[in-house]
Amino acid sequence: MSSVMSPTAEQAYHLEIKQAQQARHEQLWSEAWFHLERAHILGQHHFVLHLQSHWQMLKLAADQTNWPEIRGQLLRIALTPLGHLTGRLPLGNPGSSRYPVLQAQPVPDDLVHLLSEAKDPLL
Repeated sequence: MSSVMSPTAEQAYHLEIKQAQQARHEQLWSEAWFHLERAHILGQHHFVLHLQSHWQMLKLAADQTNWPEIRGQLLRIALTPLGHLTGRLPLGNPGSSRYPVLQAQPVPDDLVHLLSEAKDPLL
């Protein structure tokens, strides 16, 4: 199940990805994770963006040789199609393996309005 993102939310998603890539390039690992988790929250209800956020997390985990996170991201990439087919996409989940796959999390205050603009009856 994918929702239609507002242009503002999609712009915010791409900005988070860009900031994560810059931080990754500079080996600012915590900052890169911060931006990727925010991108995941914004993009998780859009199939392609959802997969892209997990792919970026996998690459970041590989840069750090973080085997638990690599395994976690491979699992999440494999489960993403099923999550979209079943509609089991927990709102606010940041997508890293620090959080259970199906556990909803509070949405950061500054992202709430972006998600509420989506054309999705679940939000």
